[in-house]
Amino acid sequence: MYQQIHKRESGHEDSIWSVAWARSEKDNSENIVTGGVDDLVKSWNWRDEFLDYKATLKGHQLGVVSVTINAAGTVAASSSLDSTIKLWDLDSSKQIKSIDAGPVDCWTVAFSPDGQYIGSGSHSGKINLFGIESGKLEQSLDTRGKFIMSIAYSPDGHFIACGGIDGIVCIF
Repeated sequence: MYQQIHKRESGHEDSIWSVAWARSEKDNSENIVTGGVDDLVKSWNWRDEFLDYKATLKGHQLGVVSVTINAAGTVAASSSLDSTIKLWDLDSSKQIKSIDAGPVDCWTVAFSPDGQYIGSGSHSGKINLFGIESGKLEQSLDTRGKFIMSIAYSPDGHFIACGGIDGIVCIF
């Protein structure tokens, strides 16, 4: 079904914990973003079956555990063990915003389909929703569970699903 067609050695200096891929609505380019234990986010372009390095996005102080790209394919978000969520413009490779998520409160990140919010799973069993424009915590959803390892929005944005370390799936 699938076969390896390209391999990039030393994409990061240490383990890569997260990868995201999206097509840009601006120019139809395919953007790939990687986040690693080396505290870095890297952006890449995929074209003609070749992975072309674009930029290193610096700003995190500890390992990057999750990356995602908005539906328009123009903005990336990264979360780190340094308890920040960073937003990156993929065209300019510049940081747009840094959101302080609080101690150990940002693990996985996901953009809402409308691009207005970024959701983050936390060690405390909560999904925290931050406004993209405001950079502020807009809502916190309590699963009454443990560490939230993954989250996903429904395609229409009306629901959020999460999975925790305790094996529980919650839908809000």
